[in-house]
Parts: sequence; structure tokens; C-alpha cells
Amino acid sequence: MPPAIPAVAEVEQRIDRVVETIAAKRPMLQSVVQPFADLYKERARLVCSLRAELNTPALDDFGGRLDDGAPLLSSLSLGILEPALSRAFVALMPVLKTGFPAMAGDFDRIMAAHGRGGLDLVTLADIYLGRTVTSHSDHPDEPPALGFVIHMALSAVLQALAPLLRAQIQEDSWHHGFCPICGSLPAISYLSKAEPLGSEYLVGGGGQRYLHCVLCGHDWRVHRNLCAVCEKEDTEMKLYFTVPEEPGERIDVCHHCHHYLPCIDLRETGTLPHLDTACVSLAHLDMLAQEKGYTPMVLMPWNTFQ
Repeated sequence: MPPAIPAVAEVEQRIDRVVETIAAKRPMLQSVVQPFADLYKERARLVCSLRAELNTPALDDFGGRLDDGAPLLSSLSLGILEPALSRAFVALMPVLKTGFPAMAGDFDRIMAAHGRGGLDLVTLADIYLGRTVTSHSDHPDEPPALGFVIHMALSAVLQALAPLLRAQIQEDSWHHGFCPICGSLPAISYLSKAEPLGSEYLVGGGGQRYLHCVLCGHDWRVHRNLCAVCEKEDTEMKLYFTVPEEPGERIDVCHHCHHYLPCIDLRETGTLPHLDTACVSLAHLDMLAQEKGYTPMVLMPWNTFQ
């Protein structure tokens, strides 16, 4: 049996707790976090619906690809997911327009293109996953909001599929910085509460490190000092940015490739938050890292400063 998706009410409660924390601690960020919180709630409802009705392919033999260093969905034809992608696209668009009014004109044009059949969601999803040689820069007329829309629609579909695949992943069999399910990079990491020594994943008795996929939402365990982008390990590297009053929230940086990744230390905070919303709530640390010359592992609306 695949792991159950958390109940929608549970996901909404976790999102609300992040928003309440931000309202109390960093009220200047509440207006940034709230639109994403509303969007993630709608996505959670959509994921539950898609999971119940999605006509999933036979995935029993996908596990062997992990041995070759390829994610499970690397050779899946996204064409079979087109109905779900279209449904997710239509369902999320009203929330996007309401929450991000500065992009409303672009959203209207994107929706109009979809309505007249001029938007190939499958091809755009393939491009987003990096599975074709075409890039968004090859289409200068595309509105900048298009990547955001594709991300959210594809995210809903893959989060509905992900529980079917997690059972095929042995926790200690994947040592890469990209997701074993969809191949995307992480948006955030977290350190678990301290556990007994004796694991190669522990450093000095600290918690185990998990990466959280920006797209399908899968969490996987990696070595503590692994950079997800360049996959170099440096046991001497302890470089990160934080603020003294919040020791459980930080930005880890790699001095090899100069990328950074937000991190939640559960040894300090105690409870695992809704990680996608928590990403947005750490925008102040994103700004600090970028001021120091570091680049986010994944570019998203909350960490792209104009």
C-alpha cells in the first residue's frame, strides 16, 4: 500500500500555523506569505481530488532506474497526464489571479491561449522538467508568469502521483541532490531531531538531513554536507546565514558553486512546518544570502528580487 496523502484539513492547519507564526514574528512578510498559503491550500485540495481519480500508468518497474542514477519519472511520457495537467491548470488559475494581481494580465493571456488551444501543457511541462533542449528563453514572447503557472499545475499532478512511487524508494539507496521521483532540485532542507550516533548521515550527533523537492514534495535523506547542485561534500564547511533570535532557521551555502538552500533545524524548532510555506517565510534570509553573492538552487517568485 502506498503511503497515504495527509488529509486536506491537516495540510491546511500546517499552512495556517506557518502564517500565524509569521504574523507574530515577522509581520512585514505576512503579505508575501499569505498569497502562497492560499495557493498551497487550493493545491492540497486539488491533489486529493486528482489522487482519487487520476488514471495512473503501470509504475511497478520504475524502481530499477534509481540504480542508474535516474529519477523514477525520467522516462515517463507526460502525455498520459495531460487531462490532469489541464484540470490543475484551470483549477489553480483563479487563485493565482486573486493572490498575485500584478501578474493578472499575464494570467489572462495565458488562460486565453489555453482556451483557444494554443498552449501545449505537456510540452511546457517537459520543458519545465528540463527534458527537452528547448528553454523558455527560446520563446521571448512568453509571459514571465507562465513558468509559475506550469510549476503549480505540474506540482499538483506530481504530488498526487508521488505517494504511489515512494514505496519503491529505499531510503538509503539514493545519494543525489536531485529528487529521486521527479529529478527536481530541493527548495528547502531540514535537520531531524537528534538521533543515536552510528549512521553515516549523522555529524557529531546532529540530526539527519532531508531535502524537500520543490515540485513533487518528496523528502529524501542525504549526507549532511552534500550540496544538491554540485554534489560536492565538504566536511569542513559550516558556512551559513541566520539571525540570532531564530537559531532554527538558516541558509546553508556552498562555497564551491555559490548556491544556497534554506534549512529548518528541528532540534531548535521542534515541529516540522509545511515546508513550501516555510520557504516563503524565509524570504528575509534569501535576501541576505543574495546580498552576499549566493544564488538560490531554484528560482521562485518569493526569492526573485527585482
